[in-house]
Amino acid sequence: KPYHDHRFRLYEGQRLDDMVSSIMEYGVMNPLIVLRLDATHYELLSGHNRLHAAELAGLKVVPALVKENLTDDEALAYVIETNLMQRSFSDMLPSEQAAVLEVRLAKLTSQGRRNDILRELHILETGSPDAGDSSDLTSALLGQKLTSRDRIGHEYGLAHSSVARILRINYLIIPLRKMVDDGVLPLYAAVDLSYLPDQAQRWVMEASNELHFPLTMRNVKVFKERKDELSRELVYDIMQDIQAQKKPAVPMRKISVPKKVYERYFKEQSEAEVQSVVEQALKAWFEAKSK
Repeated sequence: KPYHDHRFRLYEGQRLDDMVSSIMEYGVMNPLIVLRLDATHYELLSGHNRLHAAELAGLKVVPALVKENLTDDEALAYVIETNLMQRSFSDMLPSEQAAVLEVRLAKLTSQGRRNDILRELHILETGSPDAGDSSDLTSALLGQKLTSRDRIGHEYGLAHSSVARILRINYLIIPLRKMVDDGVLPLYAAVDLSYLPDQAQRWVMEASNELHFPLTMRNVKVFKERKDELSRELVYDIMQDIQAQKKPAVPMRKISVPKKVYERYFKEQSEAEVQSVVEQALKAWFEAKSK
């Protein structure tokens, strides 16, 4: 079965098609990595895309390395590091970046055990037992042991504030994370919503869908400010109040003057003079009409 907290989206489109074609021709060349749960059940740590493509290619059996007695942190290391080896951090979706940064900040495992995992993955990826100096490998694929957001930001080319914002995605409910990934929910608005309890996030999402209320940074700030008093009814009331305050703008209309009128009264006058005459005439007309 898939890893219980797998936060990385499976390949789609051409990338998936290419993997299916490759597997149909050559088979699965790099084995999957699985964790034995009991005599007949395994949890997939590395190779979610390979397994999916193999199923589409019609394979019934795939090669796999079986791990046993891993800690939760060690199992997560295989999940995170294999994804980082296959894609650059910048190519990941926001929620995937958030998962990676969370692991970095939490100091996933001891540095020595982390090096062992990276060395093993390097051998599986390249077929070469020579992974070079372990500290070089760690720097290249994982980054050295991190103690602050600044260190993480330096590793991925992010400002301290950007690291903080991306990390907040981890506190969103899954549907809101998907909205961030799809570009529907702006990151700054997502950060404010991440401070709400899960239930309040669901109320905001449901009310937004029902009332067609845009979750912009300006619109959601009030929910963060009132997070301790929110209820379903209050969320709806706040959205409806905001919508009521936004009066539709009066559409501008262009009014043309018939050619005969223009030539009779305005032919020799400048544009500024024409505007002045029209304004005075309209003022006099409306004053006379009101008497």
